[in-house]
Amino acid sequence: MASVLLHLRELPPATKATMGLTSLLSVGTMVARWRAEDWATQWDSDPARFVQLRTGLVTRYPWTLATTTFVEPNVLLLLYGLCMLATVGRFLEQQWGTRGYLQFLLVLSLVPTLVAMAALFLLSFVRDDQTVLYSVAVGGLAGVLSGFTVGLKQLAPDYTVKVFRGALALRVNDLPGLYTLVFPILFTLLGQPGGVLLVNLGFFVAFVFLRFYRRSGSVRGDRSAAFAFCSFFPEFAQPVVRRISDVVYRVAVACGLITSEEGYLQQDVGLGSLDVRVEGPAQFADLEEVVAEDQPAEGLAAEAEAERRRALATKVLDMRLAGTDQ
Repeated sequence: MASVLLHLRELPPATKATMGLTSLLSVGTMVARWRAEDWATQWDSDPARFVQLRTGLVTRYPWTLATTTFVEPNVLLLLYGLCMLATVGRFLEQQWGTRGYLQFLLVLSLVPTLVAMAALFLLSFVRDDQTVLYSVAVGGLAGVLSGFTVGLKQLAPDYTVKVFRGALALRVNDLPGLYTLVFPILFTLLGQPGGVLLVNLGFFVAFVFLRFYRRSGSVRGDRSAAFAFCSFFPEFAQPVVRRISDVVYRVAVACGLITSEEGYLQQDVGLGSLDVRVEGPAQFADLEEVVAEDQPAEGLAAEAEAERRRALATKVLDMRLAGTDQ
């Protein structure tokens, strides 16, 4: 218990604030529902409508666009989400800094929610039935946590996560695919179609943001082969996915939505596509010197620099975890 409290005290500020807000809104919603009547069958009796977004009520409660991500009324999903925020969220904030982490969190909170709303509006129009606008709640950490797995893959794709005292080992590179496979099934069984939407949208939005838009120094995005869209799929499916994604990429470039590969290669890479922040005790001093002495890479060296940065991020993660176990 003492080690858990110590870990919580050492959390970076944005991670700590996110966990506090999620706990407050989620537990408050659970208590309000426990005291309410017929909330499960009558949406207008659900006290969660004041903080959890329902598409048909967004004009009445517009602030739910900001709060709905942090409302997780299922106890098990709440505990899982808090653990992910305390571990993965902490790591991402330490690597990207508080500002970069909050920027990523803001994108994962708003964009999937807005797209999910648009999808429900379209479904309502096609089916000529407005029930779905009120019966389906859109919210929870599903989209954020799905995006977190994409961020982990970008930073340390070759790292292996061991759980249950080493009984199960998972490569970070495989986490996004595993998450987007397992959790939609789980949300379907729980009767939460909004969660199914957010898991898939969170994955896609996180990839697009980190691949093409997130700024690191003078560079936008990460165009390295290790972070290509096809790399999220099994090897046998990658040729087909690569052809389809190439077509989508050319259309997006033609529409001016993203920078072309030529434009990307003209940018200075600086610290590469990754902001590797080495923070901690003296055993990381040698890594701090490596980061400080690095010089910008340009042009065709960008991908090699990004790959080297991933190796450095993996080494930092290894040393941090080793220090935690001591």
